Amino acid sequence: MDKPIIATGHPYAFPYYFRVFEYLKNKPPHSLSEAESECGGKDDFIFILPKLWVAKRGKVRLKLEQKPEFTIFGLPAASYGGHGIGGLFKGWLPGIVFLLPYLKLKYKSKVLYSCSEPNLLTTFFNGIIAKLCGMKYIFFTWQNVVPEKYMSGLKLKVYKTLVKFNLRLADGVICGNHKAVQIIEELKSKKCELRILISPIAGVDTEKFRPSIVSNWREKLGVKSEEKLILFYGALDKRKGLNVLIDAYKILNTRYEILDTKLIIIGTGPEQENLKLLTTHYSLLTKVIFLDWLPNDQLPALLNTADVFVYPSVPSGGWEEQFGYAMAEASACGVPVVATHTGSIDEVVRDGETGLLVEPNNPERLVEAIAKVLSSENFAKQMGEKGREYVTQNFSHQIITDKIYNFLHKFL
Repeated sequence: MDKPIIATGHPYAFPYYFRVFEYLKNKPPHSLSEAESECGGKDDFIFILPKLWVAKRGKVRLKLEQKPEFTIFGLPAASYGGHGIGGLFKGWLPGIVFLLPYLKLKYKSKVLYSCSEPNLLTTFFNGIIAKLCGMKYIFFTWQNVVPEKYMSGLKLKVYKTLVKFNLRLADGVICGNHKAVQIIEELKSKKCELRILISPIAGVDTEKFRPSIVSNWREKLGVKSEEKLILFYGALDKRKGLNVLIDAYKILNTRYEILDTKLIIIGTGPEQENLKLLTTHYSLLTKVIFLDWLPNDQLPALLNTADVFVYPSVPSGGWEEQFGYAMAEASACGVPVVATHTGSIDEVVRDGETGLLVEPNNPERLVEAIAKVLSSENFAKQMGEKGREYVTQNFSHQIITDKIYNFLHKFL
């Protein structure tokens, strides 16, 4: 059987991202007629993924698992990322140089989709081998900040040169947000005709992340039934703005009447000890609970315990929030979200409808928004319900699966 689409990229080493492909059917989506497609779904795909992927500073080690319904090839990764020249090879699978021609001959593969950014050499080498094999080439980008804002000189020239080379190799680009489209349009040649899709790399599992899941997390955490629970989970680094959240929480406990609260912070990262020291400095040790990184499967029950999900992301070193799966998962569970108006967060959280957005690095505005949600159960409930509806209609796995499949199918 022909398998015309090959997908590669380290993000799909993560089971919760790969799950988007499990929504493929072995027939064309309803939006495609039989005349437009000879076959569809899982039968169309081959995956080339890392045999092992290491993340979270070594705390997460993902070994590739074979799935009977998919054709998956595992290869060793040259780099897991990081700074310097190694970072440019993040997720590169050198063995693809030999494997891709073999798959082209055996399965008549016609398209290579590389889920890697255009400023990586990984993307460039994947594009070169795809073109040598006579295949159409598509890559992915989250980048939502123009490069001139955070680099200059030689570094900027190298960045632009690499991106432009990748754009010349590409037949299509999947952009994770609307701002990424603007950057691609600015950098591509006027003669370059690209098909562009706006879509994240995967959706949200709205069957797993849903309201009304029975949870015993309050008992496990020692949170009283009358206490309001404020939740964050994600990387504990400066760009997540957790020092601002703790500043805001200090204000909540000293100036507001909402005193029966607990703040739960889940994750690992370089700021973990600093955040704990700040909590001690503010005498909030009995009010703030830190938990280590948790598997994705444990998060729905925890979200169903929360009264508000807070994501105080801040711009950092030319980076701004590119999507925000944690916020989308919270909304899918019917939890109102308080976040910052930075990057592409407003594509995930609709200000005043599914949550509240405030300016970054402003604890006063952040605590006002948190207090507003916690002070009105009806207001919080309405935002949660609208959040669930918005994510289900726009970012569920099934919605994103159909978008990606239909887009890639156009290149066959």
